[in-house]
Amino acid sequence: MRRAAMLLLALLSACGDPPPPPDTRPDLLLVVIDTLRADHLSGFGYARPTSPAIDALGTQGAVFLDATSQSSWTLPSVASILSGRHLFVNAKRVPPAVPTLAERLSAAGYETAAFLGNPAITRGGGYDRGFEHFIGREVTQDHTWTAPMLQQVLADWLAAHPRDGRPRFLYLHFMDPHWPYEPPEDVTMQGSVRIRDDTLVDWTQAVKLAGPGTPLYDRMDRDRRFILDAIDRYDREVASTDRAVGQVLAMLRAAAAAAPGRPRELFAVVGADHGEMLWDHRHHAVKVAELPADQRTLREVFFRDHSYHMFQELVHVPLLAAGPGIPPGQRLDTPVENVDIVPTLLRAAGLPDDDELSGRALQDVLSGSARPRVAIFSHAQEATLVRRADTGFKMVFPTATGDSLQMPLQLYQLRTDPHERDNLYGRNEPALLDVLRGLIGLREQAAAKFHLYDKVDATQEDPEMRRALDEMGYTGREGKQAEPVDQEEPQAPAGSGSGQPDDGGR
Repeated sequence: MRRAAMLLLALLSACGDPPPPPDTRPDLLLVVIDTLRADHLSGFGYARPTSPAIDALGTQGAVFLDATSQSSWTLPSVASILSGRHLFVNAKRVPPAVPTLAERLSAAGYETAAFLGNPAITRGGGYDRGFEHFIGREVTQDHTWTAPMLQQVLADWLAAHPRDGRPRFLYLHFMDPHWPYEPPEDVTMQGSVRIRDDTLVDWTQAVKLAGPGTPLYDRMDRDRRFILDAIDRYDREVASTDRAVGQVLAMLRAAAAAAPGRPRELFAVVGADHGEMLWDHRHHAVKVAELPADQRTLREVFFRDHSYHMFQELVHVPLLAAGPGIPPGQRLDTPVENVDIVPTLLRAAGLPDDDELSGRALQDVLSGSARPRVAIFSHAQEATLVRRADTGFKMVFPTATGDSLQMPLQLYQLRTDPHERDNLYGRNEPALLDVLRGLIGLREQAAAKFHLYDKVDATQEDPEMRRALDEMGYTGREGKQAEPVDQEEPQAPAGSGSGQPDDGGR
């Protein structure tokens, strides 16, 4: 009996607990492309073929044609992307009071890694929270990454880090097409740059108003060719990044398929932190007045950059999702926001919804089951943007900084005025007064609920962030960067023409 009991114990010990089932959750990829405006992607209607790889991802999943970023510059926008929260401050770090996407996924068993082409996204700003691997430009001898460099850094990391059985969450932040526009020489672009008709009208009106003998009038044609050349280089940087994104997607899909055990799928989200104003609107009159009279040219009076304003060129961003649970070939014009990225990736990872998040899972938007969105919000140092999701009315409320720039209150109807040329604010029309009251109420309700501000300015607390912003030509926060005023006139890009100011800007 004793021998029989010992044998039974040995058998039970050998059996032990059954092995856990394999973790088959998908790998997750978040790609953020810095300074990418939606209307310069061919899949969003742009005439030049800038984005074949991103367009292909859209055919495999869903394209959200009306996505809004939560700020017009990087640091608050990325803080909102990673936290999934609206931030009614010019946040320069991730709010410490809320868990980040990476923290949530790490706690759920994901291996997490970030690869950062923008050097201002630092540990000191809390952007590293939850990332097991937080990889910046230190691996390239302190050179800010280009898209091909980021792609190579990722390839090297994958080769050096074999899987340990966990699914992976990778966040890639491409710096291109941020200024300065310096695309690789081997990236060419078919088709010519075309300036929007409404922009040309505004240019022509400004030139006529200035009159002969002014730099704006006398240098109009030279500046127009300068702008065409710059936009051509911007487009080629978009194309360079698109090529890198396509190669990254192919690399990660192959890696997921080759995972030990059951092959994994890849769930990918591609978006942007903000857009770029490419001389579509005039700069603030106060900033123009600060220029010496001989520098008040077309390329200085009209704005090339981001922050400072809240026009659609800055906050309308591309957003695409593809992977398990996303029906292929979907193109939706339902308004969405970058705060929708966190709940979307949490849903893809099989994690429960969180009602504290500001966004909605894009899976629910696609199925029609998402809770109704009343308003869309963005915030920068100069202003808060509030937009009705159902009517298309958009209002821009200046902050104290905006007031110092004499930034006006602005009200636009985007359905009939998508390029924001007709400011409706101040018109004594009963229907517009009702719209104004509603938008003001939405802003006050949202701001009253906001409790995430801890008054810490990471640009002052973090030397690494401060140095990165200084290198990019910023003073205190992202804003207008100095451009060369007197330089050799560039050649217009092929096919762009070089006629008089009213020749259509071709």
